[in-house]
Amino acid sequence: MERAPRNRGFPTDPKEYKLYEEVGEGVSATVYRALCVPLNTFVAIKVLDLEKCSSDLDGIRREVQTMSLLDHPNLLRACCSFANDHQLWVVMPFMAAGSALHIIKTNFPDGFEEAVIATLLWEVLKALVYLHSQGHIHRDVKIQMELLS
Repeated sequence: MERAPRNRGFPTDPKEYKLYEEVGEGVSATVYRALCVPLNTFVAIKVLDLEKCSSDLDGIRREVQTMSLLDHPNLLRACCSFANDHQLWVVMPFMAAGSALHIIKTNFPDGFEEAVIATLLWEVLKALVYLHSQGHIHRDVKIQMELLS
């Protein structure tokens, strides 16, 4: 399977996708690894329950629109989005390596070296500068810290 390319005709019919395991979860959304069957490409699908977040539908619309217009190598761009019953599906590239937290937990139990942390933070800051230059504010930047035993 190849990675999801940008600007390729992704279908907007949920029957064209095969959902696999959950790879992430937030307050109002769950992210799944999925196969886009017609393109034979793995993607991530962010599934938002519109009934749970009905008070902020305009905010969701703006977020999805912003995600589809992003053009920066450090930010995921939405390939497409569509309604499926009471859910909104946002199709994005699948990042097989996982999050930085996942990489640390699985491969670096003692944590990253300072130079790696500095590089990661530098790349995050470049993405934030890009967002701000486009008139957007990212309201959900998180750094997770866990004690290692």
